[in-house]
Amino acid sequence: MKKPCFLCILLLFLFYGVSFSQAESPVRLISGKTPGGFEEEINDFLRQDSASFPPESACLFTGSSTIRKWDGLRTDFHEITLIQRGFGGSTMAALNYYLNYIVLPYKPSTIVVYEGDNDLVSGIDPATFVAQCDTFIGKVHRVLPKTMIYFMSIKPSFARKQLLSLQHETNRQLKGLLKKRRKTKYIDITRLMYDKVGKLRQDYFESDSLHVNAACYKAWAGYMKTKMGIVK
Repeated sequence: MKKPCFLCILLLFLFYGVSFSQAESPVRLISGKTPGGFEEEINDFLRQDSASFPPESACLFTGSSTIRKWDGLRTDFHEITLIQRGFGGSTMAALNYYLNYIVLPYKPSTIVVYEGDNDLVSGIDPATFVAQCDTFIGKVHRVLPKTMIYFMSIKPSFARKQLLSLQHETNRQLKGLLKKRRKTKYIDITRLMYDKVGKLRQDYFESDSLHVNAACYKAWAGYMKTKMGIVK
């Protein structure tokens, strides 16, 4: 009598033990400070991934607040499966640092990157920024050689008009880099930011004169989808 009872208890323990471990599996979060400086934001993404990991071969949008604040991204790109991983204030160096957390694990078929605003305002020169973009390309293609990578141009803004010439030079160098690299392409959204007489469109910006609004995002999406081959 004792032997069957012992086996029953053992089976129950194993069953509930496995169930508990599956339900309560620990999230592999970043602990402490990192050189990237965005541990809280990245950990938020890791928690989301733990709850529901994104599908492979999706289109990953990543970069700074221009991506993070794109609230209508999924609606604007409703034709595709996408992952949104923008973290405000980020730089190309930070994105490279967190590559193994919020880029490579998803195995995306396509990546769209927006960085540059914060890099230039922090004193990074165009050549250094473009070299960091090249590092990103190299690291991604070393693991995912078939992944297509799009870099958006750095947008002009009223809040950072003093950087317009620097942005122009950075965009020029970035475009030149992407012409030399396989499976990469430059998307010039800068041209969409000006009206017919060449003035920067105030109606495309939020009240801070730095971040863009839904109307601007929608205009970007329409143009970007043609460049990405999503629509004709």
